[in-house]
Amino acid sequence: MPRRYGLLILITVFVVLACAYSGFMVFRRSGLPFAINIVSAHTGVIEPIPGVSLPKALKAGDQIDLAATPRSTRIGIGISYILGTLPLGRTYEFVIRRRGTVVMVPITSVDRSTVTGVRWFEWASLCFYVLLSGIALLALWRGRDRAAAGLALWAIAFLAGTAGLGVPLNGMLGLSVLLGMIILFLLARVGFYMLVESMVGTMLTPRARALWRGSFLLLLGVGIIWAIGGYLVFVATGWAELWRSRYGFSLPASYLVPVALLFASYRRAERVWRLRLRWMLWSSGVFVVGIFISDTHLLGFLALNITYSFMFVAAMTGFLYAVLRHRVVDVSVFIDRTLVYGGMTALVVGILAAVNSLVEHAALGTNASLLVQVIVPLALGIVLSRVRTYLDRIVEQVFFRKKYLAEKALRRFAHHCGGYEHIEELLTVAMQTLREKLGTPGVAIYLRKGDRYTAARREWENAYPESVKIDDAAFAAARTGQNEVDLSELTSALGTDGYVFPMTAFGELQGALVCANRPGEHYAAEERKLLTQVARQMGAAMFIINAREDRNFIRAVARGVLNPESTRAQALSLETGWVES
Repeated sequence: MPRRYGLLILITVFVVLACAYSGFMVFRRSGLPFAINIVSAHTGVIEPIPGVSLPKALKAGDQIDLAATPRSTRIGIGISYILGTLPLGRTYEFVIRRRGTVVMVPITSVDRSTVTGVRWFEWASLCFYVLLSGIALLALWRGRDRAAAGLALWAIAFLAGTAGLGVPLNGMLGLSVLLGMIILFLLARVGFYMLVESMVGTMLTPRARALWRGSFLLLLGVGIIWAIGGYLVFVATGWAELWRSRYGFSLPASYLVPVALLFASYRRAERVWRLRLRWMLWSSGVFVVGIFISDTHLLGFLALNITYSFMFVAAMTGFLYAVLRHRVVDVSVFIDRTLVYGGMTALVVGILAAVNSLVEHAALGTNASLLVQVIVPLALGIVLSRVRTYLDRIVEQVFFRKKYLAEKALRRFAHHCGGYEHIEELLTVAMQTLREKLGTPGVAIYLRKGDRYTAARREWENAYPESVKIDDAAFAAARTGQNEVDLSELTSALGTDGYVFPMTAFGELQGALVCANRPGEHYAAEERKLLTQVARQMGAAMFIINAREDRNFIRAVARGVLNPESTRAQALSLETGWVES
């Protein structure tokens, strides 16, 4: 087994275990029986949690002297403040100020599963962990580019950080683990920025890229100071000024840079990219707002947990939809009609089984003849088969309408190729149809001329050369296999993005159709099959047109209607096999 797959398997096991552990621990959270609101550098105010009884020695509004509280307790306060988990039944000594008196009150950590409305938070958190794990595994196993690597880094680091917060630790070990979790959350920000920059990198100038990176690193540094520096200073001295709500923006601020980059790129993006960026932009915005709510503690304990957990679920759903449906990152998996049709078939079979069982028990009974018991399910199957066909037609024309119309136009063009009598007109219509129906940023048609393949038509001229040598790897592969050629698998003058579809006739390569991949998306197998058919029909049509011109030329020569100069010129034109545009 290659080392790469061994590493992928290990990371996959880690992701699955982290998801399972986080989902398990979210129903077993334990911590202090109250929330703490930091009101000044050395003072915290006790706030009750709905559904959790305050210890008898405490009252809502009691002030905690953070500087006088023992260091072990400050570590526990820090873990609890950053939404971590404390060991159940652990006792902490709190220094409480009340009406001018100072008392030491022992507080024992409790099970927080009794919190009012906690089930909303727990189930929302479980959905978040599952969605985040799905994104991580999808990007890890099926990702192909740098954006997918950034997505995987962000998802895995964030999942590992949340799993670590569920570990019930205390003391210096708990402090060390918590600092490690903070580093993972900071690393997740790096992955998120890498994802966004890779998505919109082609729209950035070198100067703009440097400016965005500098802004991100600056705000990331501020977040490091706030998170790690603030925590260490608090544990050492009890100074908690940086934990006040007014400074809570410091950590989520680094997320604002990639969101702003998405927004700026969206305004300048081409139409084909706008829908993809729109989903990513909205999902990122919801996610960052959730992070801001979590880090600033502006809401009460219950409202805080429920709000940010549901916002995380909404954001992860948007991210997953953007990846699967709109291919914001280059992944080699897609949602196609096969999955939907399979679901329809399963639905119809289930309905057939249910109706058959109902008819058998309610109408036929146990005394019906064998013939009736055979005819009834058969009749139901025939009827529901028509229903399935009707449902498939609805799915095709409604849910996949854009794809359906595009494929219908391409099939119609392939069918009409044989009716053209001029190669120039055939190529013009081909370019117009492919450009409009495929949504590809680049398409070219190469035809053989002497010992080279020359571009008879092309869009995106910067990507495709005017001519390519006859033994170019892409054309050699096209002549050998007669099937589509993935440019990413070989070295060709045509680049590494897209596919080459041979235009063949009777085993002879007439030319090739070159189509670039749509932004962040590879062509599905059914699309490649259709484009292969289009290219072959074009090759056959060109062969017929050239054969017709050869026939007309021979007739003209036989009748003596051509002079020597025009005869030679037309012979040279026919020898090249195409009409130069």
